Amino acid sequence: MERSCLLTNLPNLLSSLRLILSPLLLLVGEDYLVLIFLPLALSDALDGFLARKLRAQTELGKMLDPVADKVMILCGLIVCTFKLQVIPKAFFYAVLARDLFLLVGGAILTSRNGSVPPARLLGKAFTFILSLFIVLCLVGFPSQFMLWVSVLMLSLSWIDYAFSGLKRLRSQTSFST
Repeated sequence: MERSCLLTNLPNLLSSLRLILSPLLLLVGEDYLVLIFLPLALSDALDGFLARKLRAQTELGKMLDPVADKVMILCGLIVCTFKLQVIPKAFFYAVLARDLFLLVGGAILTSRNGSVPPARLLGKAFTFILSLFIVLCLVGFPSQFMLWVSVLMLSLSWIDYAFSGLKRLRSQTSFST
């Protein structure tokens, strides 16, 4: 019974650890940044895989995972933008604006129907691309190409989430009238 409980909660444990450990990026020296960020980024893929494989998807996990992702990405971007100065501030603020938009929009949708909006494929792709870009920056290879791919994915995912959210709001409104 205990083993089953541990396996069921393992994805949420990984997300929780990512959430707790991500701020370490702001505290450590440059030599350790990639050693912290890379396992955090890999845990993002692992927790989702385990949740599906173990049939351990929970409402808590649906909220915890994207918040942990956003904290990890934000900490990585803060380091790359303000400490290493290899990412333009405008890009940092655009990612911050998108993430605030998603958090507020997700909270509104969740309060209206009680369930967390699912992650979108373009959102997952953006997180992957941005994580890869951050790793490249942390190892000393900031790539203009990856910056532009990240800008493109930022734009596409933001538009995708906006249209998806509006569609959900409209369907909820039509049911309530």
